[in-house]
Amino acid sequence: MLRIVSRFIEKNSLLSMREPIVVGLSGGADSVSLLAILVRLGYDCVALHCNFHLRGDESDRDEEFSRNFATSLDVPFHKIDFDTVGYASSHHLSIEMAARELRYSWFGKMREDLGAQAIAVAHHRDDSIETLLMNMLRGSGIRGMGGIRARNGYVVRPLLCVSREEILGWLESQGYSYVVDSTNLSDAYTRNFIRLRLLPLLEELNPAARTTLARTAEHLSAAGLIYQYVVDRAKRELILPDGTIPIERLLEYPAPETILFEILKDYGFSRTQSDDIFQSLAGEPGKMFYSPKYRMLKDREYLMLTPQEDRGRAPL
Repeated sequence: MLRIVSRFIEKNSLLSMREPIVVGLSGGADSVSLLAILVRLGYDCVALHCNFHLRGDESDRDEEFSRNFATSLDVPFHKIDFDTVGYASSHHLSIEMAARELRYSWFGKMREDLGAQAIAVAHHRDDSIETLLMNMLRGSGIRGMGGIRARNGYVVRPLLCVSREEILGWLESQGYSYVVDSTNLSDAYTRNFIRLRLLPLLEELNPAARTTLARTAEHLSAAGLIYQYVVDRAKRELILPDGTIPIERLLEYPAPETILFEILKDYGFSRTQSDDIFQSLAGEPGKMFYSPKYRMLKDREYLMLTPQEDRGRAPL
């Protein structure tokens, strides 16, 4: 396990030995294994624990366990208490989204305060598979089909190379204990439903379903990088200095309808509006479309973008 994770870290240039790493530690199997592995690989770690106060005594149990585990590894430990329900209500968020915002905001602040190189979190290969399936069910574009990325800014995920089963097996072999979040055993949430019910059904059709899906996520992640490269190039080539878009040049691109959407969404236009604008390209000039801050005029040879408040001026 140590060798596998070490190679993954090196392959993806996730961490160096020069600066400390802040590590999210919930007390569950995944985060326990992450902290233990990084410490045993020689990294300078600081453990961060969030008490969201969502599960009564369980939340306090997790905090105590996490503190004791970090101490057993001689790792500095920091914790914070959140009124997650209050935050979710005041910000009109789901409990899950509120906890995520609170967690990563604090992790980011602690990384800066401690001068850490990265925030290490314990997502593993099965999490990436579940994310792929969730995004498929939501109708995500190609960028949402690559599962979870190994690096997203300062956030790194060194365990994406191993499965949940491998993590549990390693913890058992090393004699490490961990706590179990009772909500992870319920299929009340979408991710847990996928984990506990959908994936087992897929494995009845194909026992290697998890491996196949993980490989698919890797391929789609690579395809997403190519897609983004083409989109970025199209934006540079198609958006002229005055903000106009040459229609003839746009239509020379493969999938011009998709290219147009990628351009227009930066200006607040929805997918439906972008589709309508694309359909108008073969029609008469003069049709106008509006986003919250911009208007788009379909001219004979150009699409012309103008800020809505700038009604007296020429296009951008």
